[in-house]
Amino acid sequence: MSLGNIKQKTIDDIFLSSPGEDLVPKLLLQLSRVPQFVKLFGAYKVDAEGNKNSDQMRWADYQRGDWSMRQLPAINVFESQAENKTSDNAWLTGTISIHVYWPPNFRRSDLSRVPAAFKGVLENFFASQSTYDMLDELYWIQRDMKVYGLNELGKELTWTTNVEGIVESEMVPVTMVDVRYRIDLRAWYRALEFMDRTKAQPFDETLKDLVGMDAGIKGVTQDDGTTTVDVTVGSKMDVTNP
Repeated sequence: MSLGNIKQKTIDDIFLSSPGEDLVPKLLLQLSRVPQFVKLFGAYKVDAEGNKNSDQMRWADYQRGDWSMRQLPAINVFESQAENKTSDNAWLTGTISIHVYWPPNFRRSDLSRVPAAFKGVLENFFASQSTYDMLDELYWIQRDMKVYGLNELGKELTWTTNVEGIVESEMVPVTMVDVRYRIDLRAWYRALEFMDRTKAQPFDETLKDLVGMDAGIKGVTQDDGTTTVDVTVGSKMDVTNP
C-alpha cells in the first residue's frame, strides 16, 4: 500500500495521534482571530485539511527561515525543545516557540524596544480569554479552539532579549518567546471515550456501536434471622455522549 505524500491528516486517518498535535495550529488560529494581530501580520487562511492557502502569508507553523524582506513582519509558531511524559496518569509538558521577524529599517533606539513591546503583547494574550478558551476543563464541553487535555498554556514564558536573525543576508531584529504548556493525560484518556475510543484500544472506534447497557441489582442477605429474598431488579441505560 503506497501512502504517497504523508501529511498530518494521513496519520490522523490511520491512527489517533497525541493530545497536543493540534496545539500549534489552534494557537495560530487563536492569534489570527485577534484583529490587531491581523493588522500586523495579515490574514491567516487554511483549508479544511489545515493546509495554508498561500505561501505569501506571514504566518508559519514551523521554524521557517526563508522569509523575504517584503513579507516582514512575519511570525513563526512551532514546537520546540523536548516534550516530557512521566506517567499515563500525569502530565505531558513541552514548549511552543514564537519567533517574530521585524523589518530592518528601525531607528537604532527601536531595535530592542519593538521586540520588547511585542513580548508584552504576548503576555497579555496568554492571560486572555483567547487562551482560556483553548483549555480543556470538561471533555464534553466543545469549542473549535479547545485542545483535549490542555491544562496550562503560557503560564510560564521565557523571553530571549536582543536577538537578531538573518533575512536575505541582512540582520533583522527578532522577538523570541518560549511558551510552556501542560496537558493532563487523565483528561485526554477520558476524552477518548467521547471519540468512541478507549485507552486500551485508542486506534479503533470500539464504542461507536455501543447504544445501551444492562445491569442487575441483587439484594444482600442480612444475618439477622429474617427471611432471605432473592430478587434481581433489572436496569437498562441508554448510552449517549452529551
